[in-house]
Amino acid sequence: MLERLGEGAFSEIYRARDTRFGRTVALRLIRDEAFTAGHMRAAFLDDARAAAQLSHPNITTLFDVGEYEGGCYLAYEFAAGVNLRHESAGRPVNPRRAVELTVHIADALAEGHAHGLVHGDIRPETIFVTHKGSGKLLELGMARWTTGGRIRERAAANPDALGADAVSVISYMSPEQTLGISDQRSDIYCLAVVLYELLTGSNPFAGGTSRATVHNILTVPPPAPNVEGGSEELASLVLSGMSKEIEARPQTAATLAASLRAIGTSLDVRAGEAPRTELLPIDDEPTSRWWVPILILLGLALAGWWYLTR
Repeated sequence: MLERLGEGAFSEIYRARDTRFGRTVALRLIRDEAFTAGHMRAAFLDDARAAAQLSHPNITTLFDVGEYEGGCYLAYEFAAGVNLRHESAGRPVNPRRAVELTVHIADALAEGHAHGLVHGDIRPETIFVTHKGSGKLLELGMARWTTGGRIRERAAANPDALGADAVSVISYMSPEQTLGISDQRSDIYCLAVVLYELLTGSNPFAGGTSRATVHNILTVPPPAPNVEGGSEELASLVLSGMSKEIEARPQTAATLAASLRAIGTSLDVRAGEAPRTELLPIDDEPTSRWWVPILILLGLALAGWWYLTR
């Protein structure tokens, strides 16, 4: 173990060295006695083994899972960079960059969903941006064993029992999650909220309390995001992804990624257009120079005559 990075609901997280393969990993050590006993331990290991089957460039790879000294451990890929919260720093992000990062995470979700896994805790803290600029999704398939996952569960049961510090998690919940229900389309909703925040710099549902935030999620329609450059297609897609009606959202992460790619191409084309300015003065009387083409033709005729008679 090299350094302690933080802690989660059940675990401590370290930067560590895997001496077998010569690589740096993010090591989660779970030593909670209540957790490591009985059915919770078995369920945790089952989820971890399922997550370890995933291999995708936009998902942090789970290299190893096992048991050690009465506890459990997870060894994840360690990627240098920052989470999305630090990357955006509460400011609107360039729309093209926001689309690019969201495509990375939608691709990651599509991979996880294809394996029957739901993330369940999409928010800026669970999205990592590497030093090379790629987006990576953290702990796909393991949300119920994380702090964010636990807060979402408690918010669905009794939001009044949570303090204002929980708003940073709850404000990314889908309407159905606040009722204790979640599926793949909940992940799409949560990712749309993240994209909305990237474009505007603010979360549309965050309230002063957990209860107020849940109320906003269930009843308040978000205003259309004011997208730099005026991309109506992007604003419309974000709002559809945040629809309170599950059937009105993009139904798969792959569909969302495809739509975002098309919008990204459109933004690229707009950015590459030549300025619509006149480089030469416009002739107000186009018929006033009718003699110009005649002079050109006469010049060509004289040149041809001279060449043939010399």
